[in-house]
Amino acid sequence: MKKICFAFSFLLSAFSFYFCGHAHAYLKGELLTVIYGEEETSGPFNQPRSIYIDQSKGKIYVIDTLNNRLVSYDKNYKFISRFDAEGRLDLPVSMLKDKKGHLIVTNRGEESVLVIHLKEKIIEPLDFSKVFPKPVPSYLAMDENGRLYVIDKAYKRILIFSDDYEFLGEIKEPRAAGFSDVKWSGNCLYVLDTLLKKVFIYNNQGNLIRSLEFKSLGFPVSLAVDKRGFIYILDAHEGKVYLFKDNEIIGEIGKKGWKEGKLYYPGYISIDNKNTLYVVDTGNNRIEVFKIK
Repeated sequence: MKKICFAFSFLLSAFSFYFCGHAHAYLKGELLTVIYGEEETSGPFNQPRSIYIDQSKGKIYVIDTLNNRLVSYDKNYKFISRFDAEGRLDLPVSMLKDKKGHLIVTNRGEESVLVIHLKEKIIEPLDFSKVFPKPVPSYLAMDENGRLYVIDKAYKRILIFSDDYEFLGEIKEPRAAGFSDVKWSGNCLYVLDTLLKKVFIYNNQGNLIRSLEFKSLGFPVSLAVDKRGFIYILDAHEGKVYLFKDNEIIGEIGKKGWKEGKLYYPGYISIDNKNTLYVVDTGNNRIEVFKIK
């Protein structure tokens, strides 16, 4: 009887460990569609670098870097329009849309951030006159109050601007090697450090809350955070997106390659409030869209 009870207890423990301790191990991504930008009115992508999801309007914007344009799609991934800001876009790498409907675009070619007033047809560069040394702006994030966060690739910092685009200050992390991506989610700012394989998490005042280290990754280049607080990290060298709950891997998406569903040196990820993951597959000049389950 003791042997039977022990065997039953062991099986129960194993069952609990497998189904409770690993309850999230089955998270996976189902490929929904692939966007190539091959419509007659837009033409194929050329080294797209990021994507912006306008959840209030149901639009998706692809930042098509070497074509110097933004390409928009509806919620069914149908082409809407292309936009080059009257020729002002020069190697755009990141884009946001504020509450007033202005487009905020990082122009890597001229090391500027443009504030584009669509209705008024006015284009103004973000004022860096109070920022020293002069920054090299990269990826952008914005919180629910319209506060703008800009990665400065040159000086390992995050620049903070008000909703009226006045310079407020900066986040400098002495322990960082350099920031590669930034996202706002759940009242926190998540910043990825590729070389250290770390994510630094700050509040909206720029105070560090905590950091997470992901030693198992090869070359993490982008991150996203869903409404459950799960962190998605894109590994460019492995061609995969890893899903984490804190530091624990709870799923993965993709594999290095050229066929649809695979990734070749991808550069950026973003997730919407319906757990749809967008992967900018830069090496294959396309956007892959996955439903997280």
